[in-house]
Amino acid sequence: MSDDVIFLSSKNFIKRFREIRRIAKESKADIIWTWGGVEATFGVLLSLTSSVKHINGSIRHGIVRFNLHQVWRMLVLHLSKNIVANSNAGLRANRLNRGSVLYNGIDGKFFSQPDREPVLIRKEFGIADDTIILTSVANLVPYKDYNTVLKALSTVKSKGILFHYIAIGEGLERKSIEELIQNLNLTENVSLLGNRADIKEILYTSDIFIHSSLGEGCSNAILEAMAVGLPIIASNTGGTIEVVDETNGRLFEFQNVEQLASLIMEMICNKSERELMAESSKRRALAEFSTDRMIYNYYNIIERVIR
Repeated sequence: MSDDVIFLSSKNFIKRFREIRRIAKESKADIIWTWGGVEATFGVLLSLTSSVKHINGSIRHGIVRFNLHQVWRMLVLHLSKNIVANSNAGLRANRLNRGSVLYNGIDGKFFSQPDREPVLIRKEFGIADDTIILTSVANLVPYKDYNTVLKALSTVKSKGILFHYIAIGEGLERKSIEELIQNLNLTENVSLLGNRADIKEILYTSDIFIHSSLGEGCSNAILEAMAVGLPIIASNTGGTIEVVDETNGRLFEFQNVEQLASLIMEMICNKSERELMAESSKRRALAEFSTDRMIYNYYNIIERVIR
């Protein structure tokens, strides 16, 4: 194991702070970058009692639930001098008018061609060559809003449009989602795959990416879909509006079933426009959301804080 990795032994709050302070002193640390609310509390205390500068990076999405943990995290954010979020939406959600944005970077593998041919993926799931594949990658949890997507797909099916919807992810809502699929007569049109290791291959086989969520920071799922060259249909919540626009996709009002159904049908029926959006998605992902770009921005933030 690398000597650069240090595991804290103390669990008591005061003892743990003393241990962190000792480690920072012994290693002559310039910066402590924290990623959680409790960790940020240590960071603020350390910056007040030593020369170590603190960067609070605890904002990871655009949703704030007003429970004790979230309120404390927001309070610590406002006490922090240097703040980094992965979207402007995250700053706004936490009532902040300052801070830097460090967008997520996509694993480079998503820019390379898949190991398996799309025809093999279609064969695995029994999807005909002329059937449009719609895909989502999201946990089966309430705020990911699969209900709206499935209801919209029911409308699409009623118009006689061929499609197959693939949902990758797992969660506590599986049973209720399975029941809704059955009630909407979508059993033959939907595959709930659970967690998969071949997400890239499935995305490369897909035609359109759908993402409905109560709130996001900078969605990795959307960025990965952009990297493989997919047009995006997503809810206009959180930081999604910072990565999806008219050039690479369409946005709909959260939980607006009719609007989502209309956008899906429009995109399915307009292949040329869909292909232009796909090209724009890949181009923008490579230019703005690569790992190299993220690392470059990361170092710029650190340099600004040190100066």
